[in-house]
Amino acid sequence: MYSIKPDIIIEKVSESSIKKFPLGKEILVISSKTVSENHGLHEIFDGLKNDSQLHIFNHVRPDAPFEDLDLVLDKLKGVELDSIIAIGGGSTIDAAKALSVAFGNTSYKDVFYGRSPIPTEKIKLLAIPTTAGTGAELSFGAILYDKVNGKKGGIRGEIVQPDYVLIDANLHNGCPTALKAEVGFDCLTHAIETYISKKSTALVRIQSINCIKTIFQHLVPACKNDSIEDMEKVAIVSTLMGINLAFSSTCLPHRIQYVIGPMTETSHAQGLIAIYKGWLKHLQQENIEAFNLLASDLNLTVDQFIEKVDKLKNELNINFGITKLGLHEHNINEIANKVSGNMQVDPSYKDRSSINNVLKLAL
Repeated sequence: MYSIKPDIIIEKVSESSIKKFPLGKEILVISSKTVSENHGLHEIFDGLKNDSQLHIFNHVRPDAPFEDLDLVLDKLKGVELDSIIAIGGGSTIDAAKALSVAFGNTSYKDVFYGRSPIPTEKIKLLAIPTTAGTGAELSFGAILYDKVNGKKGGIRGEIVQPDYVLIDANLHNGCPTALKAEVGFDCLTHAIETYISKKSTALVRIQSINCIKTIFQHLVPACKNDSIEDMEKVAIVSTLMGINLAFSSTCLPHRIQYVIGPMTETSHAQGLIAIYKGWLKHLQQENIEAFNLLASDLNLTVDQFIEKVDKLKNELNINFGITKLGLHEHNINEIANKVSGNMQVDPSYKDRSSINNVLKLAL
């Protein structure tokens, strides 16, 4: 089954557009100071305060650390929330998704570590993404970071998918060019990996091909020319990749990034960019049928597809490997031994030697 359940509106974020969603009286707002200041959200919040009680937090950091969620939970003990609004990038939305199931009797940390099942009820959530790449606004996962134990992982289940989504390309266009380029490449990784994954379906693959074509055509002008028309197209396919993530799966690059991100203190997108230098070559070396089919669906050979990805990275000035992240050959075994999660969905994975090869090719 492939379905899009949340209500989705594509228009400028405003008091009136937010009020189109039934959010109730007690509303938690997760945003960031930068987003609030750059897009005049204070005025929108002031308008919403006329009808609702807003609890605004703007402290969530990249990777959504446990302590950032705990601060919200501690401050709002005893508050009966009706809904949550998340305005930001993937980490902000993931934090809100985790919080949407964290105000009941179940500890989100117990769910994170598999000690408790994910709750069956949640607080309604409106996601307003400000970056086009993560797909967090429609996916079934919330990626968090336990800094104390050095563990990056996720809370996963259909219940954490946002209930409402508002897409405003003006928010995406307000990001720095480098960030737009990096998260745009993250969107491309979701399209490639959900196509190749052993969990993929015919509908997933069609969405992936559409996304890849859109990224190849529209990401560069969206970044270099600040084209709102191109950015809206990228924003829409990014959101649809959230559905692909819900019904398929990412592959080795994401499993590896969960290790090297905290190790190098680099972003999720930067890690994927670096790993892809090796992973695409690894797929080619292993002559993976799904990779060959992906290229064929784009009317390309595998060589031509890899060349197009390299061209895209060069045009966006993001063509680098893991050496730029501060990693070298002597780090490879350590990284490979720490990689966890379901790696069997990647058709190129055989054993730890597969991870080693990806990393060597990514130097």
